[in-house]
Amino acid sequence: MEQHYQPLKAGVQEPFFLKEYPEYPVYLYIPESYSADKSVPLFFFMHGGDKNTPPEAPFKMYLNPESGYLHPLIKDAPFVTVAPYAPYARDGKRWNYPGSVEYIDAVLAAVKERVYVDEERIIFGGHSMGGFGAYHNGTLMADRFSCILLSAGAWLETDFKAFLGTPVYILHGRYDCAANYKEFHVEPRHHDWCSVDFARAAHELMVRDKVTHVYDEHDGGHGLRWEPAQMAFFRFINYAMQFKRDPYAKRCAVVSPAGSADPTLTPHTASRWLRINETAPGKVTLDKILLHGPNIAWTVQEFCQQSYSLDRAEYEGAKLIAENKGGNCFEVTAENVKLFTLLLSSDMADVEQSVSVTVNGRIFKVQPEALTGHKDYSHQVRVALEDLI
Repeated sequence: MEQHYQPLKAGVQEPFFLKEYPEYPVYLYIPESYSADKSVPLFFFMHGGDKNTPPEAPFKMYLNPESGYLHPLIKDAPFVTVAPYAPYARDGKRWNYPGSVEYIDAVLAAVKERVYVDEERIIFGGHSMGGFGAYHNGTLMADRFSCILLSAGAWLETDFKAFLGTPVYILHGRYDCAANYKEFHVEPRHHDWCSVDFARAAHELMVRDKVTHVYDEHDGGHGLRWEPAQMAFFRFINYAMQFKRDPYAKRCAVVSPAGSADPTLTPHTASRWLRINETAPGKVTLDKILLHGPNIAWTVQEFCQQSYSLDRAEYEGAKLIAENKGGNCFEVTAENVKLFTLLLSSDMADVEQSVSVTVNGRIFKVQPEALTGHKDYSHQVRVALEDLI
């Protein structure tokens, strides 16, 4: 059934509340260019703060025309912005707790009832506490979005190959932890809150794993109000508007568990055209960041002593990393996987012919089967690996 949308006045809308989440206001910003009869990209923005940040924060801190740090950046942007209030939690990682994906899904569904959203151009990201959430939920939901923003956030343990197929923009202030940026806090930024070292480490790992991304380390501090941060954010907007969601990305991965590990790692069994159907017991490795030097930099010397190194962590889990090599050939690395599925379309392969799937060096020839009810894929192949485990 065709959906008809009501015209919306430009600017910040009155907040609305979801039936399932009556305590959490959702704020919408509508640009002047919006028309109810034409689909528009959407920017899903997760706000910063801590466990005590009040419900009006998405408006007051970010969208308010008089004082919102995000307002000058999005007022003329070619997309609608949605900024929901973070679920309550015991600490300042409110976007990372179990249930965050379900909450994000509910907000997206509610926005699509009000706004004619171009579902192929949904940009996802957040700043500070919201940057924590972007690192965490981005690895779980990357295949849903056209681009992901990681702004002034942090992570602990993850595998950034889960981002494969979705371009990432890392935005972080070089002086995030410096004492000269302490006016809004009783002390300088902590190294373990959202130091630039989290961004530098993420960039290092994404280069290693060939994850498409831009690394933008600007000459500001933590907040978006700083001129260098505003300039960097405009660069992000120009970058993000190039892309659409790509269900047929040449490379993709499923990492289970995934997420930034604090407070939890989340099971994850599907991404784009990959599905893990059955696993075997065993451990997988995730990348882990270790911080060095004083946690609070009261002096320039202490600030310069802060650094990071990379380590590995092991968890019970499974991984699939796959590449479409062309010519009906796929190459897969599988860890602790007994059965998996590749979803296919005519954009990816000749679905009338057999597909060659090389898994950990062994070649499987499989005839695609018809698949119904999926908007992106028309066929599938299943590969059983029980004798390889």
